This record gives sequence, structure tokens and C-alpha cells, in this order.
Amino acid sequence: MDKMVMAGNGEVTVTNDGATILSKLEVAHPAARMFVDLSRSQDVEAGDGTTSVVVVAGALLGAARTLLDKGLHPATISEAFLLAEREAQRVLRSVSVPLDLGD
Repeated sequence: MDKMVMAGNGEVTVTNDGATILSKLEVAHPAARMFVDLSRSQDVEAGDGTTSVVVVAGALLGAARTLLDKGLHPATISEAFLLAEREAQRVLRSVSVPLDLGD
């Protein structure tokens, strides 16, 4: 579904691309800036999936907030996220299939 984004100068952009929408935002908050940068990095590396990566990052921040509210120390949450990342990489490597890009 297309979205219409209007800049402060009146310039209008119509797009359904998450990266384009996020690139048009003028953000000052550090967390919001992180989402814009994350989207840009995803677009550069993969050319797609910008909305998905922002949704996943938002879910992770929401989970972190819930854990903080329960009294967990930020370092404990960070260590757990790093452990989960390592386990996710291990699982992905175990199910991956080698691919020859020269074919």
C-alpha cells in the first residue's frame, strides 16, 4: 500500500518502500535515528527487507523494555541478546546450503 509523505517544505513523496519513508523522516531522538540508520544499512546490504528489520528491532527494544521494567540489569539483557544472536547464527549455519554464485 502506498504512503504519502510530506516534507516540511511541502515536497510530497508517494511510496510503499520502507527505506524511502524512513529516509524522509527528520528525527532527533537517538533511538529513532538508530532505526533510520538500521533501515539504510539493510537497504545497502540486501536491497530489501528494510521494514522487516525495523519491525524486528522494535520488537527487541520492546522486549528489552519489558525486562528492564521487571528489574533486570541492562548488562544482563545485553549479554542475553548476544547469546541469542550466537545461537541464531549457529542454527542458521547448521541448516544452510552452500551456494556457488558463479553459476
